[in-house]
Amino acid sequence: MNYTTYYEECENITEERYGELKCLLEASEPKKKFQSFHLRKLEFRGANVQKAVPQFYFCVKNRDEKEIYLEKKYQQNGIYFKKCAQLTREECDRILRGDVEWMKSHKKGLFNDFYRQVSLNHLSPGRVTDYDREMLKCKKEGYVTFIKRIDRATGQAKSLFEEPEFLIPCLDKGEVLVTYKKEVLLPAVLVSVMQIQEDKESDLAFLF
Repeated sequence: MNYTTYYEECENITEERYGELKCLLEASEPKKKFQSFHLRKLEFRGANVQKAVPQFYFCVKNRDEKEIYLEKKYQQNGIYFKKCAQLTREECDRILRGDVEWMKSHKKGLFNDFYRQVSLNHLSPGRVTDYDREMLKCKKEGYVTFIKRIDRATGQAKSLFEEPEFLIPCLDKGEVLVTYKKEVLLPAVLVSVMQIQEDKESDLAFLF
């Protein structure tokens, strides 16, 4: 599988600072616009509700059934590795019901990997988190994302589209989380050692 590799830094800022930074970025990139969207992520947990490594998520943009993705993400030596593949609503619902055998020989490598992780590490659906984001590709290899709302549901999720009964805010009032991502290209020899193969869906990683 072909992973997108990048460095990431995060910091919490005030709404006033957010406004200043957004204006500066818009002035420096007049031909580009911020993409605003809602993102919901459903996290998969390991045995005894432990955080899985690597981490797997279901992601949906703007509650759109045509914008559902399976995401794998982990960190190694300060570098983030991320891989995404698109899912249908039917595939998403089947997995949440525990029907995963069909992924065993799927043509998408990420589905095969997810099947092994579910089988070996007993991954199961965990909680849902909602985000309101504004994202800008500000340089050839750099991305800035302002996260204006993070609400985390309580309990285990049964559906990616069902609205949670209880949501807990994760940002203080007047606070914005900003993330800076810079793509890093690994040396060809390292890519070869890691057996990373080209994949048609490698460009999905920075959609969210």
